[in-house]
Amino acid sequence: MRKKRKGSEMKRLVIVLALVFPLCVSAEEVLEKISVGLGGGLFKNAMMFDYMVIGKSYSGELKYGITKDLEIGFWGGYGVTYAANNLDAGSPDSVGGVFRRTRVVVGDSVFTYPYHEARLWGTPYALGKSRAGFIFDRSKIFNWKYSYTTLALFVQFRSMTRSIFNPLILAGIERYNYKLTDDNGHIIQGLSTSSQDTTWKDIKNSHWGLLTRIGFEIFPAENVGIQAGAVAHFPFTDPFTKEYMDSLVSSAGLEAKLTFYYGGVKDSDKDGVINKIDRCPDTPFGAIVDEYGCPMDSDGDGVFDGLDKCPNTIYGAVVDLTGCAVDSDQDGVPDGIDRCVNTPKGARVDSLGCPIDQDKDGVPDFKDRCPNTPVGAIVDSVGCPFDSDGDGVYDGIDECPNSPQGSVVARNGCPPSKVDTDGDGITDDIDRCPDTPRGVQVDSLGCPLDLDWDTVPDYKDKCPKTPRGAIVDTVGCPLDGDKDGVYDGLDRCPNTPPGVEVDSVGCPIVKELKKGESISITVHFESCEWTVTEQAAKDLEIGLQLLKAYPEMRVVIEGHTDDRPPVGECARRVKNNTELSILRAKAVKDWYVKQGIDPSRMETIGYGETRPRDTNQTPEGRANNRRIEIRRIE
Repeated sequence: MRKKRKGSEMKRLVIVLALVFPLCVSAEEVLEKISVGLGGGLFKNAMMFDYMVIGKSYSGELKYGITKDLEIGFWGGYGVTYAANNLDAGSPDSVGGVFRRTRVVVGDSVFTYPYHEARLWGTPYALGKSRAGFIFDRSKIFNWKYSYTTLALFVQFRSMTRSIFNPLILAGIERYNYKLTDDNGHIIQGLSTSSQDTTWKDIKNSHWGLLTRIGFEIFPAENVGIQAGAVAHFPFTDPFTKEYMDSLVSSAGLEAKLTFYYGGVKDSDKDGVINKIDRCPDTPFGAIVDEYGCPMDSDGDGVFDGLDKCPNTIYGAVVDLTGCAVDSDQDGVPDGIDRCVNTPKGARVDSLGCPIDQDKDGVPDFKDRCPNTPVGAIVDSVGCPFDSDGDGVYDGIDECPNSPQGSVVARNGCPPSKVDTDGDGITDDIDRCPDTPRGVQVDSLGCPLDLDWDTVPDYKDKCPKTPRGAIVDTVGCPLDGDKDGVYDGLDRCPNTPPGVEVDSVGCPIVKELKKGESISITVHFESCEWTVTEQAAKDLEIGLQLLKAYPEMRVVIEGHTDDRPPVGECARRVKNNTELSILRAKAVKDWYVKQGIDPSRMETIGYGETRPRDTNQTPEGRANNRRIEIRRIE
């Protein structure tokens, strides 16, 4: 019955853990937290000859977090187990040889066990056929009670501290004390078999040893943890213990513990950035954040990186809760960009999601049975042109739609004519521009030439070599609204602020920073100086271009140095590298203000040598560390 009851207890424990785990919603870091834990479990002695039942263990611990995932602490423990019923099966007759005898002394009385010559550790023949194993059944004859106490100093490392599930491993040095008694607490004595010593000795001792644990912790509520794992004790035994107790003092087992945490560095949203510097304290759990604790959104779709399953969604697309683009009509163009959201399935669409109509007849290709209809022809519902008078010139193009059946007509659907009203060499029946001024060069259709395709004919065009696609004024000269040298119509960034350098398509050479992003600028300051020299001004030009190009942007200017401290005269001017980096950051801000940048758009900070981006062991690395960084904050 005892075995069945213990099995039921283990099942209940597993069920409780399975129910609790889904409720765990709090990630825990342990930096500067004090914790107290209490618990218990089952253990088994590790012996050469197995004659003890599964024991019960109890322990408590007091810990302090020195980092977010490393703790130090004290451990106190107690365990007890008993002789197993396999000892009842042995007898001197079946074993033979010389045996250690055991007794109990109570006051002036001496009690020996019925099998007074049975020894504790036997022989392979004596106990090998009836090892105790994982049982709870005690001996009915030998009322031996083995107990231990331990006090340990340990360190514990945990991983995945930003999740609700923390794997952990513990190691420590312990002072391990054990004794063998009867049920009434009287010490059992033993007599050696391997020496001539006939002195009865109490079977108890104390050792230094190694404590280990591996397991995990889950958090059903903030600052409350449930630990579970395997625990092992490895005392460094001496000859007495080996003689009298075999290797009985070593043990391993399973243990669960309830732990309560107090204090600590607060990180309310569990994003890894503590509250006092977190500018976005309500960040959803799992989102990737910048150094200020604000969530990143690389593709600008409103779903934060870390939660976004489609982190490269095209800008402007409508997304679902996972950050993936919605495409209601499944035409390959996501909603938000799709201007024709109800396109039939299978239709070819353009970049805006609208069905393609190659012949511009108003019937999309997926419906058009006559996909090459001339422009201007009147078509039916399936895109095929009408020809009411049957003269071969389609209605809409036919200027004489009622020509007699069988008439010979010109391209405009009218009887052929030899008249050339405007004298451009193209007869009126062909001439699409019948009022062309005299002397103007025309094309084969009688229209004035426009070699640069800007819609202003050459005879009026004062800029006849305008690039194709540029927007022009009434005399054919290209417009440049933002005066950046790239014509409107070709300019992809038509509102560039004045003075900003642009690329071949009219966009600023420097790219806009997203919130939290930065650019690094190596600025050549004189040793121990913070004056912006002519060379330093050239270095800072890229930052100036950035601030001019994006006037809505606010930044922090960060000063950084290498690890070489100020010496000599420099040490009398500045206390340390942090002060030097602050002075340089302020000098850069002042220079930008002189170049026309609003000072309210810029903040300054100095980090000294605390944030190197390269090694400080080489001259090149130190040069890279002496820098200015411009980071966007709004």
